[in-house]
Amino acid sequence: METIIQQITVEFVKKFLEHFKQQGIYDLGKMTSDGLAMSKELTKELITAFIEQADKALVEAKEERKKDGITIHQRTVDRSLYTALGEFSFQRTYFHTPEEPSFLLDHILGIVPYDRVDKSISAKMVNEAAEGSFGKSARHVTEGDISRQTAWRKTAQTGEVVILPSREKETPKILHIFADEDHVHLQNGKSDILPFITICKGKRPVCKGRNELLDPIHINGYGLKSEKLWEYAYGVCAAKYDMAQVEKIYLYGDGALWIGSSRLCFPNAVHIMDHYHFQQKMKILTAGETCATYRNKLKRAVRKNKKSTFQIEMLKMCEDVMEAMPKGKQRKNKVEALVKAGTYLLNHWKAVQNMKRPDSIGSCTEALVSHIFSERFSRNPMGWSKKGLETLSRIRVFIKNGGKILPIDIGKDKQDARDRVRRKLQVGKYEALVKQQQEEILSGAEHWRWFEHEPLTVSPSGTKVLLDSLGKRRRIA
Repeated sequence: METIIQQITVEFVKKFLEHFKQQGIYDLGKMTSDGLAMSKELTKELITAFIEQADKALVEAKEERKKDGITIHQRTVDRSLYTALGEFSFQRTYFHTPEEPSFLLDHILGIVPYDRVDKSISAKMVNEAAEGSFGKSARHVTEGDISRQTAWRKTAQTGEVVILPSREKETPKILHIFADEDHVHLQNGKSDILPFITICKGKRPVCKGRNELLDPIHINGYGLKSEKLWEYAYGVCAAKYDMAQVEKIYLYGDGALWIGSSRLCFPNAVHIMDHYHFQQKMKILTAGETCATYRNKLKRAVRKNKKSTFQIEMLKMCEDVMEAMPKGKQRKNKVEALVKAGTYLLNHWKAVQNMKRPDSIGSCTEALVSHIFSERFSRNPMGWSKKGLETLSRIRVFIKNGGKILPIDIGKDKQDARDRVRRKLQVGKYEALVKQQQEEILSGAEHWRWFEHEPLTVSPSGTKVLLDSLGKRRRIA
């Protein structure tokens, strides 16, 4: 084995020097690119040598295998896997075992049967897919060697991931909770909502006109019933803070039914109308020449908390619109829109008034929707399956919370099944044999002992040749 590694390394140095001797040192970019490619090939050869030697150790462990009833079924079976080095191929032995036919070496190397992409590459693609398209993630990570379908398949194979909040030493007096949803198109032509909740303890200015939330944690609610979602949200708050010390809880949202379910877990929360939805309804109410004349009256009624005045002005406005517009569908639609917007504000009048609370930090639910979900799920014309929506929304929120998909998260269920087989086969025993062999091999690498018997050949310089020639001529003379 030492001789093989020495040969591979020495041959690499020769190729490396010969390559740059031919190419020259005139283009740094090309030099580094060529050097990286050659280094990858060297790494492939070295790892292949180690793998084949490990397989040899398993084959030669005849006594151990005989005790466990493991026999050789087929030698030199090819295996290919896409890794950080690109496509990687090697050979190993197929064994008959009492449990099931198995490649013992695959268990030692952590390779799952039928996988064609290494887990580290899969994890990188999933992290990229949470931010951009599956096609872009595959191109960015593998330079186009892997298809977008594979990127999606690896995303679908990602196990349950969630950030467990750490306990804060200090609990804020006021807790701020933002709740909203994104509307997403499904592949069946229908639409669905992606509910989300963000919990934070305040905000701080970043620059002029821009703030950021303090210590936010996001919660994905897709696939959960409203009650379960709010139970989970309360659990997150209780894990992070001492809820007995929280004096106020402000809940920012548009008043949707699922948001109203928060009362079961946060009975004392103060509901504050989301500013975006408030302005949206006011624009509907004051759009058009006739309605514009009521703008100041309606705003004044809201500002002075005159609910009855707002309602009276609403009725007058609807009557004026009906007089100003001819009968027909257009007038009907206009009046219905006015009644719907006005009723919405009247039903959430208290939440609208709570917008004026001095310790409110202002609602940013629409910005959060855009940042967390919209730019990935609904901004571009695309259709999602419920499975894809559930999986990717969970992963995206996990990453937005500061998490990162790791190789161990990919194909977790499949790997758990393989681990059970691994324990039955007592693979740990054979792994120890391989480890012992590798340690013996690597011990020869100390102080470069592998290369001690490799003669150092240095070409004689021109000066030395000239002096030798002069010496010979003196002796002749």
